[in-house]
Amino acid sequence: MKRRAPRWLVEAVSWSSALVLLAGVGVVASGIISTKTLYGETPVVSIPLSHLEQQPSPPPQQRRVVRVTTRANTGVPQEASLGPPPGPYDDPKPTAFAAPQDRYAFLAGVTRYRKPTHDTIAGAQDVEFIRSLLLASGWQDANIRIVTNEQATGAAIRQGLQWLASKSTPGTFTFFHFSGHVKQEGGHEKLWPYDRDFVTDTFLASTLIGGTGKLWVDIAGCEAGGFMEDLPSSRVLVSTSSKATQKSYEFPEWGESVWSGLVYDLGLTQGQADANHDGVTTVGEALRWATYYAQAITLHQQPHGRQTPQVAGDPVRGWTLSDPPA
Repeated sequence: MKRRAPRWLVEAVSWSSALVLLAGVGVVASGIISTKTLYGETPVVSIPLSHLEQQPSPPPQQRRVVRVTTRANTGVPQEASLGPPPGPYDDPKPTAFAAPQDRYAFLAGVTRYRKPTHDTIAGAQDVEFIRSLLLASGWQDANIRIVTNEQATGAAIRQGLQWLASKSTPGTFTFFHFSGHVKQEGGHEKLWPYDRDFVTDTFLASTLIGGTGKLWVDIAGCEAGGFMEDLPSSRVLVSTSSKATQKSYEFPEWGESVWSGLVYDLGLTQGQADANHDGVTTVGEALRWATYYAQAITLHQQPHGRQTPQVAGDPVRGWTLSDPPA
């Protein structure tokens, strides 16, 4: 597997200050600040609410009611410098779908870290929300494993990844989501568990690519794009909240990370990502919509600048969590 140079060699990116001020609630950069940071940081910045441009409400949704409690009730800004928001797109649709008994998920998130690691705002809340969304989409409770806070140790995350890979056989759909700190060290990215028993990018990739069924990997954390190296393929869809050189942010008013709040809460649950207004929000629509608005929300944040989500791998994205591909 290829290795990049250590992050301290990456050239700092300068951000334009000539753009319009954005949105109005506090936003928190989630994750480590540099390779020398030992404890994780969540620096707080704020943006004036009076400058928010509300996203128009979508037409009434003719789809399955998702009985989950949404938190993201604030409008999202449009940003002229980014061009228009994403419109309709003809995502390829699956030729086969995984039945409820053939869907498996492993979710790991940490809000309360063992001291002296700094807490996050959204880690555990993100995965608890996603679990409720999966259940409302017809997934079986017995097929969803979740570890949060003190349960989300390095050993528990490794075991969960191995369990998920063991379920990935032809005809199945598996899903892994992590929300929390990410550590960069020696040209590697590492999931930051509760107990600092870090889970390396090489372990994550080598474990999950051993499966043979469809797989979606989604990571919300600073520098999460570094996990892209060895995972994406025609079988594996990978999405991350930012590039390998960028911080990712949390939205205190939502109690969710910016990325997870946009994809799962506003995008999929509330249907705001339904670009063609057909009453069905696909994963492809949600990922494109969240990629645009994650940048719009964080574009003027200082000193770290925007987060630019990354999506790669399996191009078949015209599906919903109620009917994932097999």
